[in-house]
Amino acid sequence: MDDTVPQWWSSVPIVTKYLFASFGGITLLSAGLGIPDPSLLVYNYHLVFHKFQIWRLITCIPFLGGLGWGFLLNMYYLYSYSKNLEMSTFLKSVADYVFMLLIGSVLLLVFAFFADRRVVGKGLIMMILYVWSRKNANVEVSFMFGIRFKAPYLPWVLIFLDIVLGGDLVLDLVGIAIGHLYFYLDEIYPLTRGGRRLLKTPPFLKRYLGQPEVVSGTRAGAPAAAAGGGHTWGRGQSLGR
Repeated sequence: MDDTVPQWWSSVPIVTKYLFASFGGITLLSAGLGIPDPSLLVYNYHLVFHKFQIWRLITCIPFLGGLGWGFLLNMYYLYSYSKNLEMSTFLKSVADYVFMLLIGSVLLLVFAFFADRRVVGKGLIMMILYVWSRKNANVEVSFMFGIRFKAPYLPWVLIFLDIVLGGDLVLDLVGIAIGHLYFYLDEIYPLTRGGRRLLKTPPFLKRYLGQPEVVSGTRAGAPAAAAGGGHTWGRGQSLGR
């Protein structure tokens, strides 16, 4: 029993591991213990561009703003769908996954700049979830009370849930929009342009993360997404149990 947590942690793929640890650790320490003070982590135009507190461009992403039911749900979404994406679509293309996250983070920072938002991490989580739902379009999701539907409906079901719980719909919608833009440029655009890709992971990122170059338009080793199986929310339990 003492080895259960270390064994679970060692089974989490590397990118998801860093995402889960940074989002969870930074939010728990800051919002729960005040180490550091939350005001030091959020985005602030004046402090970033006039006081050169550049770290805020990074910390405003993993800092989710506070604890509570919404925090637990977002950590579940992050862990579950990032892990699924990394172990299927990006199984042998970790650099491509990191590149996707970098694109999403940059676009969310642009949104924060124009909309003066303090934290944007929930948007990145929704982007990950949306991309998973589109790349696993035939997977059936089991939601609360045994309700079942195809994966592409999942982001919109969560939007409805956020309305009920009083969540931040703006970040949800921005995350979905960014996720759709990525999916279109990564999957649909190349099919209409004879395989030409606008999104190309930089070679230095592939070298650094040990991902081999591929000549074809498909990712190396990317298996068929969740072939023959369905995704069960919470292993068949209702959400929140």
